[in-house]
Amino acid sequence: MINTLLLDVDGVLQFPRPQFVVDIEHDYRWNAGYLAFQQELLRDPAEARSLVGDGDLITVVQRLLPRHVTGLSARQFLDRWLAENIELNQELLDLLADVRADQIYLATNQESERGRRVKQLYAGRAGLTGILISHEIGHRKPHREFFDAALTRVGRRPEECLFVDDHAAYVAGAVEAGIAGLLYRDNAQLIAALTEYGLL
Repeated sequence: MINTLLLDVDGVLQFPRPQFVVDIEHDYRWNAGYLAFQQELLRDPAEARSLVGDGDLITVVQRLLPRHVTGLSARQFLDRWLAENIELNQELLDLLADVRADQIYLATNQESERGRRVKQLYAGRAGLTGILISHEIGHRKPHREFFDAALTRVGRRPEECLFVDDHAAYVAGAVEAGIAGLLYRDNAQLIAALTEYGLL
């Protein structure tokens, strides 16, 4: 029986804010646009390592950013990115208090800067038990080690958990660990699934 819900953050509880790209491209002169920088950043192996606590994201940004823009420091960029590039899924957040689960945890890949931001945004939310962050665990989704560590931390067997994520590979990683997985598409689909599981 499912009694613990594990929810992804980016792509489920929050989304990128489209206006952020418009604003930051308006305020600074980018060589090939902000999205070219974002793409390079997210493909950098050091960014992936920062997700498991091996290095800091600001160091990666300091190395890459000057090739893309002038007049914008890594610290200025990260502060603005963390503050402005999030649009909350308020409907789903409001629903958490009504979910009939013993525990609800966020399960997210984040480096330390965004991890702190996630804690600020979500700690103390009604219905939320805790937050599982890759840089603290030392492993990231979709790797089996992340899910094994998550199960240990929440004190549940795999068959007692439902994991929700918008990345098919991450859902597959959870399923491989024996956890029920749901690929998130929208709130209506998630609400229907939670109802089917008897959680709403």
